[in-house]
Amino acid sequence: MSPHPDPVLPGAATPAMRSDADEASARGDIAAAGGGALKLLVPLDGSAASQRALEYALGLAAAHPASGLVLLNVQTGDELGLWDPQARGDDERFAAARRSQKVLRRPFETCRERHLRCEVRAEYGDAVAETIVRIARETGADQIVMGARGLGRLRGLILGSVTTQVVHLADIPVTLVKARPRHRLNS
Repeated sequence: MSPHPDPVLPGAATPAMRSDADEASARGDIAAAGGGALKLLVPLDGSAASQRALEYALGLAAAHPASGLVLLNVQTGDELGLWDPQARGDDERFAAARRSQKVLRRPFETCRERHLRCEVRAEYGDAVAETIVRIARETGADQIVMGARGLGRLRGLILGSVTTQVVHLADIPVTLVKARPRHRLNS
């Protein structure tokens, strides 16, 4: 048993971070998905690229009544400074949950402010792309909207990227949003 209560339950929406619209939906007050409603999975890591992806997804959801967002943060042992997966335990899961809560709090509040349905998911593991695709399937997401950092061709080829893996693994549309637009040259 964990020595700490989980501030965010890994793998589940937390009652503390569900919007009023979600509660109404659970009671049946919001029309069932359909008629253009979208369920958008938005993986967030706190980066500028993921923030832009969130803004894009919020715009899509606002344009489609009864749409909702699933905000996802996946923490890895590497991000927590843990190199031996076998040595990970409850304290590491607690640290991951706290970090996820920190990353997801503001995006969740933004959904509430805009009166959008919103579910929060926190996951802990090393297979980030696989986790994103699994959560998309589990939640019935219609589309994944995620940030793309642009590692560059060589670095991306050598290291691979989560976005590239998600595009290859997902069976639903994936929209990639750049961290910042490139400056366009005048013609």
